[in-house]
Amino acid sequence: MSYLPILISLMNGQKFAVELQSEAKKRKQPYVLAIEEDFINPVAPYDITNVDIPENSVAVIPLDGVLCSWDTNNIIRYLHQANDNPRISSILFPSNTPGGMVFNTDICAQAIKDSAKPTVAAIMNMTASAGMWIASAMDYRIATSQLDRIGSIGVMTSLTDMAILLKDKLGIVITDFYATKSTKKNEMVREFQANPTGQPNSQPIIDELDYCNEIFHAEIQKNLGIKADSEVFTGAMYNANQAIDLGLINEINSLEYAFNYAYDLGMSNKINQFSKQLKF
Repeated sequence: MSYLPILISLMNGQKFAVELQSEAKKRKQPYVLAIEEDFINPVAPYDITNVDIPENSVAVIPLDGVLCSWDTNNIIRYLHQANDNPRISSILFPSNTPGGMVFNTDICAQAIKDSAKPTVAAIMNMTASAGMWIASAMDYRIATSQLDRIGSIGVMTSLTDMAILLKDKLGIVITDFYATKSTKKNEMVREFQANPTGQPNSQPIIDELDYCNEIFHAEIQKNLGIKADSEVFTGAMYNANQAIDLGLINEINSLEYAFNYAYDLGMSNKINQFSKQLKF
């Protein structure tokens, strides 16, 4: 079903472009930056687990593109690797994402909140929806342009019915059968598509969206200290200056500044940890 639009395009003689998965995956790989002799040195990519990298390096974990559940699962894995590497002092998350799946977003955000090392978001174009939830769990959020777009704090879903298209274009008819006692299986979709009254019933779907939305809003309120009646909970998008005024981000500055901010946070954290270990 996911590839069906491509198939229909081919049948209609339309042109389209598909990004190779390897290229998309490459953009999401973590790497390391370090300060050496007063300049930023990009350590060999993907060496986030390398214990021979310079001391006090900053791990860079991109939040790029649509965040599917496997993407957030990888982010959690990279986060743990960065925390386990004694050469890494902090973590920078360059973020350009419209959001993604509900599943695993809360777990990813909690893992970031639990990070023993400071975390900083560097927004580069867009951080929205699930991306905003994850960024809200970080210690600091920096937009890199006044034109960056931030927000979309809300939940939505889409229901695509391709039955008519399949039948008319390909001559395919799909018929679903359920066991007698499976009356609740796929209940939301069945209610919408085959309601006994003849009218679609979207309420079960909306109820589920409302449930997820309340959890999303509660986490944003807790992470950023934003009041429940704030306009950010309408799901709107904001430019970077508006996002500062509404409490979604902290400031606007360059990517290099964001790196240095993460580096300084890491150093301060190490000093604090060392001070706690001192005994007098």
